Amino acid sequence: MAVQISVVIPALNEEKSIVVCVEKALAGIRALGLEGEVVVADNGSTDRTVSVARAAGARVEPVTKKGYGSACMGGLSAARGEYLILGDADDSYNFAEIAPFVEKLKSGSDFVIGNRFSGKIAEGAMPPLHRYLGTPVLAFIMNLLFRTGTGDPNCGMRALTKKAFVKMRLRAAGMEFATEMVVKATRVRLKISEVPCNLYKDKRGRKSHLNTWVDGWRHLRFMLLFSTTWTFIIPGLALAALGLGGMTALTLRDVLKPDLWLPVLTQKHMLSALLLLVLGVQILGLGLAADAFTFSRHFDHGKRTMRFLNKSFRLERGLLGGMSLVAAGVLGYAYLLASYMGLLPSPGLLLRFDTAIFAAALSVTGVQLIFNSFLLGLFYLKVK
Repeated sequence: MAVQISVVIPALNEEKSIVVCVEKALAGIRALGLEGEVVVADNGSTDRTVSVARAAGARVEPVTKKGYGSACMGGLSAARGEYLILGDADDSYNFAEIAPFVEKLKSGSDFVIGNRFSGKIAEGAMPPLHRYLGTPVLAFIMNLLFRTGTGDPNCGMRALTKKAFVKMRLRAAGMEFATEMVVKATRVRLKISEVPCNLYKDKRGRKSHLNTWVDGWRHLRFMLLFSTTWTFIIPGLALAALGLGGMTALTLRDVLKPDLWLPVLTQKHMLSALLLLVLGVQILGLGLAADAFTFSRHFDHGKRTMRFLNKSFRLERGLLGGMSLVAAGVLGYAYLLASYMGLLPSPGLLLRFDTAIFAAALSVTGVQLIFNSFLLGLFYLKVK
């Protein structure tokens, strides 16, 4: 009979707790009345984890590449079931309580994550720093950046279908794998559900593999790197808009009523506005390149930016747009030169300065567009 459910347990030197985890997982499978298996993804244990796990009835899958994410991906890839359950090997989660996760999958969910805050947290099971600061802050940031709608994205008990696992194309090798899984589930539009989950004091009898500050930063770093909209696009647009708006306002001031309108601002501020515009455009270019990179590495294959670029971007269009901007800037300088030589009427000192700044803005932005188009073209060749 085909395997219907696989319980995957990543492990590294868990001889004191792995047996009870395997036994509870087998009991949970029997209670569901499904054909199942327990897969222990061993990440290079040097104690008796492998032998005692096999003796308890698990299938051990060696994973040579180090890291929590690597172990999880190795175990999930080797699993043969249609429904996949993922949980830690320290007995902090009770694998006999997997029924709510499986029921959600049966009812149509693609990805199910536990919520320890809506379940029961045993005394001493979660450090206060994690419970009241770390996890709530990371959950808030994740929901702000990615709108996942999850209340406990760091919960170690999860369930997903085999099809969902293949669709997510997970890549992160370290502890940030837990974050990537939730974000990817959102990005590829999986149906996500959340169920209450109990957390128990672990039985590992050794120091935790988790480093509060280092791994917390890895989760945050992954979210910031993965959310190119917030780290690149929004700041770039804001700076470019501020710079262009400042340049426009100062030019209008000089054309209309230089002595009455915005008297506090001087031509020095025009240079500052130019710098803001150039900086904003450069950050936008980096953001598009970052989107293309994550797309080419299968980190973000559902992003709307890349769908738009794949549909609309052509290197030739970028080059043509950039050269057009440069040409417009050159025309501005040509006008200034002609007026200086007496071939055209002089626009006056202030407007000459403004024209020079706008010509510089057009020229520099055009050059940026040309070279950013070349950079995007490299990624586009890979993902077309």
